[in-house]
Amino acid sequence: MSSDRNDGISRRTFVRQTGLLAGGTILAASTAGKFAAAAEPAAGEIPRRVLGKTGVEVTILTLGTAPCGLAEPPSPENVARCVNAAIDLGVGAIDTAPAYKVAQEGVGLGLGKRRKDVFLSTKVLAEDVPEAEKILANSLRLLKTDYVDLLYWHCVGDRKVEKGLNEDGVLTWLVKQKKAGKIRFVGISGHNRPNKFAGLLESGEVDALLTVVNFVDRHTYQFEEKVLPVARKHNVGIVAMKVFGGAKGGQYANPKGPCELDREHLGLAVRYSLGVPGVATLDIGAQNADQIRKNVQMVKLFKSLSSEEQEKVDLLGRQLAAKWKDHFGPVAGMPHYAGTHV
Repeated sequence: MSSDRNDGISRRTFVRQTGLLAGGTILAASTAGKFAAAAEPAAGEIPRRVLGKTGVEVTILTLGTAPCGLAEPPSPENVARCVNAAIDLGVGAIDTAPAYKVAQEGVGLGLGKRRKDVFLSTKVLAEDVPEAEKILANSLRLLKTDYVDLLYWHCVGDRKVEKGLNEDGVLTWLVKQKKAGKIRFVGISGHNRPNKFAGLLESGEVDALLTVVNFVDRHTYQFEEKVLPVARKHNVGIVAMKVFGGAKGGQYANPKGPCELDREHLGLAVRYSLGVPGVATLDIGAQNADQIRKNVQMVKLFKSLSSEEQEKVDLLGRQLAAKWKDHFGPVAGMPHYAGTHV
């Protein structure tokens, strides 16, 4: 069923806003002052920030479960070990998805009574409501919980977003799940086609945005310039992913595979992403407890880049962007509706 008018925003308005953004119009500057900082952490704790209009204080590091969930051979037990290692180290947020193979099963296995200790997010990769319903029901079963804190419409760069706010659209359905208590907050996630995000964010229905924020891909996909200002305008909580550029060559199945960014630049990457206005937490994936420990250490050492360091990062980012190119899929153009980016 299609309608020209839905709760929050009309389809006509959605298409107009998306078209403006695709044509290069960038919504006005930052309202970063709306994003409150959390109270000072106790000595040794991971700092927290407020996730936009959710009002929830989250640790500035979120455990991403794509690497451990997709690793071969599949091991829900290893995912569970990563979950418990992260919580033991003070990480208070965990992100997963059905696309990450055994990740949800492993998260459910690991959490147990610790469910109350984490801000838990998962995703639906769906074009219609019946499909989304099945995905969420299975996620709740695997995660062994009756609700998730945040549910993202996954990979919106590859979705038919112009239908998302119809009466029978996936984003409208997400809002209904929030009202029903199955989820606390509504999110959208994506890696590519930044022009597809503005209309969804302008609807006012989105609580959180999960997207690529790193000093290399900003020169290719330009989420920092094209999308994050819209999120800040609506006080949408921003979760930065692919801080290290993702797995090298997209090879997440290799448990020893490196990330795209060389190890010597990881600290700069963390400092860049945490320094982007509005970013509340970095969703960084890990294969094992040792990687989680290193990530915790890096976020605890966060300090803003100096002007000299910022110039260095900008130059390095441009050089690497020319090599990485559009490794997360097309920057623009018609979607193929089969995106499986993690």
